Amino acid sequence: MMLVDITKDNWEKVIFLTTNTDNSNTICEEFVASNAYSILQSIYEDEWKIKAIEHEGELIGFAMYGFCEERNFYELCRFMIDRKHQGKGYGKQALSLIVEEIKNKYKCNEIYLSTDPENIKAKHLYEKFEFVSTGEIWDDEELYVLNL
Repeated sequence: MMLVDITKDNWEKVIFLTTNTDNSNTICEEFVASNAYSILQSIYEDEWKIKAIEHEGELIGFAMYGFCEERNFYELCRFMIDRKHQGKGYGKQALSLIVEEIKNKYKCNEIYLSTDPENIKAKHLYEKFEFVSTGEIWDDEELYVLNL
């Protein structure tokens, strides 16, 4: 598994990855903004870096991370595994790669992320990975931090 740049050759495949159970592509999915929205956001807010998640030559997910100026911390802003690839352990592998990339790129001591309080699967993954809830709610999402 590896993180790959989003390019003119793969961007369409990336925007059609979805977490929606009916495979529909929407701007706001159940627990995450769409990859299309995130890619566009990264163009206009250049503090965000975007990567596709590839496993054995197939694109299976997406991540967006960077320095959140509004909150003054490094954040994994978006993270998704396509619904067809969920439940295979790819989320844990991908999260490990993303954390290493953020840590190496920014030399930071903490990484934040947030998730919908009802996204039980994501919360379980983050807590297994040693992200800890801060007890704060930001934009209707529970804020987590990983101390490096």
